[in-house]
Amino acid sequence: MRKTLLFALLTAALALVAAACTPETVIKEVVVEKEVIKEVEVPGETVIVEKEVVKTVEIPVERIVEKEVVKFIEVEKPPSQYGEAPQLTQRVQAGNLDPVEERMPTQPMIIPVFGEIGKYGGTMRRFYLGPADGCNFFRVSKASLVRFSQDGFSLVPAVARGWEPSEDGKEWIFHLREGMRWSDGMPFTADDVMFQYDSILLNDDLTPRPPAILKIADEVGTVEKIDDYTIKYTYPLSNFLVLEAAAQADEACWGASRNIPWAPAHYMQQFHIDFNAKANELAKEAGLEDWIQLYDDKNAHNNNPEKPGVSPWRLTTPLGGQLVTSERNPYFWAVDPEGNQLPYVDAITMAIVDNPSVGTLKAVAGEIDAQGRHIQLPDFVVLKEGEDKGGYHVVTWPSFGGTEVSLRLNLGIEGPTGDALRNKTFRQALSVAIDRDFINEIDFLGLGTPRMDVPKNGHPDFPGVEWEQKFVPYDPDLAMQMLDSVYPNKDAEGFRLAPNGERINVVIGATPAFGPWPDAAEQLAGFFEDVGVKSEADIMTRSLLGTRFANNELPIQIWVEDRAGFLFSGFANYGLFSPNYTLWINTEGKEGVEPPPDLMALYELHSTGATLPEAERRALAQRLWAEHVENMYSIGTVGASPMLQGVIVVKNELKNFPEKAGNDWPLRTPNTGFPEQWFFDR
Repeated sequence: MRKTLLFALLTAALALVAAACTPETVIKEVVVEKEVIKEVEVPGETVIVEKEVVKTVEIPVERIVEKEVVKFIEVEKPPSQYGEAPQLTQRVQAGNLDPVEERMPTQPMIIPVFGEIGKYGGTMRRFYLGPADGCNFFRVSKASLVRFSQDGFSLVPAVARGWEPSEDGKEWIFHLREGMRWSDGMPFTADDVMFQYDSILLNDDLTPRPPAILKIADEVGTVEKIDDYTIKYTYPLSNFLVLEAAAQADEACWGASRNIPWAPAHYMQQFHIDFNAKANELAKEAGLEDWIQLYDDKNAHNNNPEKPGVSPWRLTTPLGGQLVTSERNPYFWAVDPEGNQLPYVDAITMAIVDNPSVGTLKAVAGEIDAQGRHIQLPDFVVLKEGEDKGGYHVVTWPSFGGTEVSLRLNLGIEGPTGDALRNKTFRQALSVAIDRDFINEIDFLGLGTPRMDVPKNGHPDFPGVEWEQKFVPYDPDLAMQMLDSVYPNKDAEGFRLAPNGERINVVIGATPAFGPWPDAAEQLAGFFEDVGVKSEADIMTRSLLGTRFANNELPIQIWVEDRAGFLFSGFANYGLFSPNYTLWINTEGKEGVEPPPDLMALYELHSTGATLPEAERRALAQRLWAEHVENMYSIGTVGASPMLQGVIVVKNELKNFPEKAGNDWPLRTPNTGFPEQWFFDR
């Protein structure tokens, strides 16, 4: 009855979806056809380019040769003259701003356009959910040492104009852009990197644990200044994934990540006790306990728009207000192919809404210019129907791998339910009890693929179709047989009992944050009860869900597995499938629960990944994914869909917005669409 009713309600909607959109299977193939950032043609590889084919590689400024790691070579000549936004020209003429030639570094980044050379002007309107929704801005306005290209595989220069790794991957030299400046006009140099390293990252009070860009396995690297525009990272072990880690090191969601390699020393030193003896007094005046709290508060762009930055736009009001405003960074260090300083768009605003549905209504009303974050897949049909009236169109960026409804199993939870989850046969039985085709049609409008939490077919870490589809086909009879073999006893209601006579009760925590996860939780609970496992969906806010799972109160949490394509740089604690296990590792055994030997071995094996050359690393990744599926450490349902931030409303007058780009958390979607070169054609 449940299926029949829901299918009837969605028949017409699915017909519209089928006509309007066809899901992609390999993002890279679509991207390469556009030839907008980089074209790579090497059989059997995705991002590796041998030296003899370097002329086939096209990226913004530098031509890069890749062979296991990327090597820096020559840089193209900078533009002979620069263009700038009219508002900036007016400021220059008024004597309030340096001429554009003086604001640009000697070797700016040149970003190709996805369609045409753009026009300056306009404010890009978005919506957001509140102070904790910093990702909404920092995914659009992002700056990192290097960055992911449109295809999501390739890595191209950004703040660093190039790099030189040693043959063993233990040393990485990065060349910064000479003459680059902070948004307040002060020089950006290697001293800003060293201030962050010496005074922030090495200060245990400010940084209890080293950031990802410095870590390799359980070891920590060092940073040193070579000259004003050259820095060197040195690691005790080979580290072939420095670039992936660097591309993910940015302001991120919180505006004060320790993973950022730099800080504006000229501004932040006033809040640091080593540079200002009165820093504690400043903290008291601000109502804070000490200079450490003061530093963290002032370091967060979310709270402190006065902090200089290097991103294309800078906040002018803090997050949390009814309307958050920002403006272009007049010292942004990138230009288009004709030498026009980017970004084209003057400003970004974000209007606060109570929930994603209100934001969708704003989009339908034509009040949103470009947004995928918080646009939910079930609203796809409504959005398509409103395209003409709202003056927008909907594009879809499918995910990079994994699944958009992933069951994160808490293998460290106590009690009979925890014992059941630690039983591999029990976990496998839960998987085959799930009707993924039903979930795909109802929750994903048929735009997804039933699969496991593995990278996408075409990714070099893809373990094969066998593992992508293992334990995926719906087979409730097989599930019953498997469960009968491990938990044959049932109570009067037909629900399975643990050996001590207690009922196994699987609570599935979910939140409506990014998709129809509450609906999926209800459906999954129904599938599990159909095979005799008592289950219930527990719907709550996103913050409460994270807190309860971290506190070891939930057996299962529904979330997205959006890091499958980045096994060794995106998973900090792969193999520790419980918050208790992770806590034990992070506190060196002082808190939490020691992981069982098999999971500890998996964690230690995973930690070697970044130390391995390309071929060995890919082979290890495929092995780990196969083991992950065989042991069912998480249960994937449906993926390769645009559910998570991939249903994007784009105003028709906003140009250079790509039809496809890499979509995943490590890629900081929509940054793979290079927002700097979007423009309004009005």
